Amino acid sequence: MATYIIGDVQGCFKALLKLLKKIKFDESKDKLIFCGDLVNRGGESLEVLRWVYAHKDVCQVTLGNHDLSLLAQYFVPKLRKRKNKEFNKVFQSRDCSKLMNWLLKQNLLLELKKFNTLVVHAGIYPTWSKKRAKKEAIRVEKLLQKKPVKIFKKMYGAKPNHWDKSLKGMDRTRFVINSFTRMRFLYKNYGLNFNAKGSINKSPHLIPWFNYKTHKKMNSTIIFGHWSTLGLFSNSNVMCLDTGKVWGGRLTALKLDNLDKKGKHIFQV
Repeated sequence: MATYIIGDVQGCFKALLKLLKKIKFDESKDKLIFCGDLVNRGGESLEVLRWVYAHKDVCQVTLGNHDLSLLAQYFVPKLRKRKNKEFNKVFQSRDCSKLMNWLLKQNLLLELKKFNTLVVHAGIYPTWSKKRAKKEAIRVEKLLQKKPVKIFKKMYGAKPNHWDKSLKGMDRTRFVINSFTRMRFLYKNYGLNFNAKGSINKSPHLIPWFNYKTHKKMNSTIIFGHWSTLGLFSNSNVMCLDTGKVWGGRLTALKLDNLDKKGKHIFQV
């Protein structure tokens, strides 16, 4: 049995099928974990959703910002955009409700204890402990499932951009969602920056979320996507798997079959 973590698919269904063929995916014994952003821009979002749903017994998904955008537009129709034909194709499909209610139940954070690994779409806020990150993820996941319309109506926004234990209501919920699904760079004072999206060397005045020393205390590898300009990247405790397939790059899968780093293998199409 093998476990694979796959980077941002973003509606690139044909590429996903090629990748699955390359890793010789066997649904009778293998497991797949997606780093979020199953949908948008690749042209085949509905096909991706249907495939993952059909294999939901062996697939796990962390929600990305594009997945949340799709859900927000489904539950709050006034947010829909006529130009987004890809999302509209999903909304017009016969199985839309089934797919959206399944997607809503996916996670913001996954812990793979066997591999001492955490999987998330964008990252984990630098001052959070593993316990805090898991607690905040579970709280927001429950809120999304219980009150999706209320949450999605107020989800968008860049404030607050600093963490404080005293945050309440939508301020707390929005900060948690932004950290897990949108974060790349932070200011030196730990404030989230949502404007910079390029490579690290293009924003020397900002700090990548994973470069704060506090993350080393987690003693777990954090695997994420979201940052296509960062590409395939790893250091002592993080690994990025977003290699920008939708932008002309490649789709990446990481095989986890050992606790040590020698047991990790990369596959790309």
